[in-house]
Amino acid sequence: MNVPGFVFNPIALAIEGAAIGFVIAVPVGPAAALCIRRSITVGAMAGYMTGIGAALGDAVFGAVAAFGLSFVEQFVIERESWLLGIGGMVLAIMGWTTMRHRPRSVGDPVADDREHRVATHLHYASSSFFITVFNPVTVMAFGAAFASRNLAGVGASLPDAALLVGAVFCGALAWWTIICAASVSLRARFTGAGLLWLNRCSGAIILGFGLLALVSLLPLPWKQIGRYLGL
Repeated sequence: MNVPGFVFNPIALAIEGAAIGFVIAVPVGPAAALCIRRSITVGAMAGYMTGIGAALGDAVFGAVAAFGLSFVEQFVIERESWLLGIGGMVLAIMGWTTMRHRPRSVGDPVADDREHRVATHLHYASSSFFITVFNPVTVMAFGAAFASRNLAGVGASLPDAALLVGAVFCGALAWWTIICAASVSLRARFTGAGLLWLNRCSGAIILGFGLLALVSLLPLPWKQIGRYLGL
C-alpha cells in the first residue's frame, strides 16, 4: 500500500513495531517486579503508571534505533560501565528498601498501605522509566531487532520512524497492561503476611538484578564464563 509520506507499508510497520515492543518488554526484570508489586499493594493505577514509565523507556531506545542515532548508541556503549554502576546501585537500594517495607496495618486492606498515600503517579512512572533507560542492553536489543527485520533505514522517513516508535510504545504498553491486570486480579488475596512476603520477594528480585549489574563490572573473564555456562 502506497501512502504519501511513507516509504514502508504503514500497516505492516505498525504491526512489526508493536510486536518488537511487546517481545522486548516480556523478559522478567526489575520493572516487572515493580509493576506486579505496585499493582497488588497499591492498585491498578500505580501498576499501570509503572508500566507506562517502562514503555516510555522502551520507546526512547526504539527511537534511538529507528532514527539511527549512532552517537547515542556509541555514548551508551562507551559508558556502559557507568550506566551499569549507577543503575545497579539504584536497583540495590530500591530492592533493599522494598524488602524492608511493611504495610502500615498488617491484615488491613492493601489500600491502607502508607505507600499508597505518599507516592505519586509521577514517581511510579519515573522510577520504572529510569530502570529501563539505564539498561544498556535494551538499546542493543532494539538495534538487533530492527536490523533483523530490515528496519534499520526507517529513520530516513520521519513519518515511518515516528510510526515505528509509537508502535513500539503501544506494543510494550500492551504487555504491561496484561501484567497489571493479572496482578490486580490477585490483589484481594494479598493481606497481612502475604503482603510482607510479596515485598520481600519483589525486593529480592530487584536487589538481585542490582547486584548482578554491579558484579558484572568486576574484571573477570565473562566471555569464557559465559561459554562455560553455555550462554
